[in-house]
Amino acid sequence: MKLKLLAMGLLSCSTLLGVGYSLTNSASAQCVMADVSVQYNISGSRQPTDRSNDVDMQSQGSCSGNAIVTTGVQGNEGGRGQVVQHREVRQRVEGNGGTSVDGSTVKVISNVGIDVYNPADNLNY
Repeated sequence: MKLKLLAMGLLSCSTLLGVGYSLTNSASAQCVMADVSVQYNISGSRQPTDRSNDVDMQSQGSCSGNAIVTTGVQGNEGGRGQVVQHREVRQRVEGNGGTSVDGSTVKVISNVGIDVYNPADNLNY
């Protein structure tokens, strides 16, 4: 029984040492390019919004430890006619050389388009 407890204790200690060692080593992350936007229309128009979101992300060479983030909100509230929303984003990152991370840059694009019909915009007073 004592031998069993001693073995479990040693196993627990060796596990903790391994975790501690991994936490003290530094980590390098790749570069990240991100674009997050919302385009919304709340109006009395029954026509869908003419919407575009042109995002151009370019990366060259290995890169680590950098991030580019763009955000945007385009909104319309009210009216009866068709709504036009256009958005352009350009991002470029070049490798910063001498990094231990060898991989492509992570690119994230999230664009949410929302159309809500509001019949109150068509009331005749």
